[in-house]
Amino acid sequence: MNFSRYIYMEISEKMQEFVCSHAADDVNTLRLRYVGRKAEALDFSLDLALVQIEARRKARKKLPSYIENERFIFPTLLSEEQASNEAVARYHASLMPQAATILDLTAGLGIDDFEFAKAGLFVTACEIDPLKCDAIQHNAEALGLSDRITVENCDSIDYLKSQVKKVDVIFADPARRNESGGRVHALSDCSPDILAAMPFIRTVSARMMVKASPLLDVSLIRNTVENLKKIHIVCFRGECKEVLMDISADNAYEGITVVDLDRDKVISSFSCDTDVTTDKVSVRYFSGSSPSERKYLYEPNPGMMKVADWGALCKAFPDLQKCNANTHIFLSDTFYSGFPGRMLEIASIPDKKELKALKGKKFNVVARNYPLSAPEIARKYGIISGGNDYLYGFRCNGIPSLVIARYLKQDQ
Repeated sequence: MNFSRYIYMEISEKMQEFVCSHAADDVNTLRLRYVGRKAEALDFSLDLALVQIEARRKARKKLPSYIENERFIFPTLLSEEQASNEAVARYHASLMPQAATILDLTAGLGIDDFEFAKAGLFVTACEIDPLKCDAIQHNAEALGLSDRITVENCDSIDYLKSQVKKVDVIFADPARRNESGGRVHALSDCSPDILAAMPFIRTVSARMMVKASPLLDVSLIRNTVENLKKIHIVCFRGECKEVLMDISADNAYEGITVVDLDRDKVISSFSCDTDVTTDKVSVRYFSGSSPSERKYLYEPNPGMMKVADWGALCKAFPDLQKCNANTHIFLSDTFYSGFPGRMLEIASIPDKKELKALKGKKFNVVARNYPLSAPEIARKYGIISGGNDYLYGFRCNGIPSLVIARYLKQDQ
């Protein structure tokens, strides 16, 4: 059946009612309930309806504002899995020039393009899959954004070769899976190969933004990507989601920004202005005998761990001291609300009696450069995972230490 007919049926009130009324139901149970003639009696595709139910369930945290729109459609479950987090997509839009024209080489479900359009940008969305193209067009209309988005069902590299009109920015999120479905990380292994396509890209735009795997090494990017303006390490609620490269022939390299996002705000943003990823000279180390000599404990978020510029941290937060050369935990008597990572107040350094009393209590156990892993610590002391308090195990000046600490929010 032509997917455009699926789109037509999807906007029927009956299908919307079906998806809403069965939002909490198991899709396999539903499929069995409607098997055979009962499914034929529906005036919409049961398969597509079940995709909507499951995809919307999975997208509750990733795409909360989109699934509020009952007409928003997911062409496949894979399209939901591969879609950008909407908060991350909004961050992409915030980096674009005002009223810019954007050419997206890998539109997918189109979340980045919708956020570009919401920000007042004009987008040409290239997508090779005709089903996704139909869905982008449909969703753009459902979201009231169709006047800012043009959809092209094409191979984006072929489109680049034939494109005469210039655009302000080219955006790309190359597919990070090979032909057999395995995950890849190197830019040259992704599809399309952005580095190989650079000669065509430069004829269309002087600036490009490329999403890459969060596992991609920052130093490798610096050594292989020409005309790099800036690197953005983008996290969402403490989880590293991507490395975003801002490539521009008109600008010198500006360094790295590590940003941690929540649904509707920036939790933290930290910039390393130099081209040095590890400045060991300016790192300050804790010289005391016990972490209890300091009031606060800080652990960098995964994005900052990736950059590992501890000198930049110590420069930005003057009272910060690193516990050990190989222990990426910091101590301080000063509370720094802008620290890019977890911030905790040290409650105690438990002795044997206190550790024994932890049995059956809830703690989040963390081990960093400690003789035991976090699960091993929890088993040893009978701790139940969870709660609001933390038990940190780490080496401080080479000495294994256990610290009970209380999590602090940025606005405290």
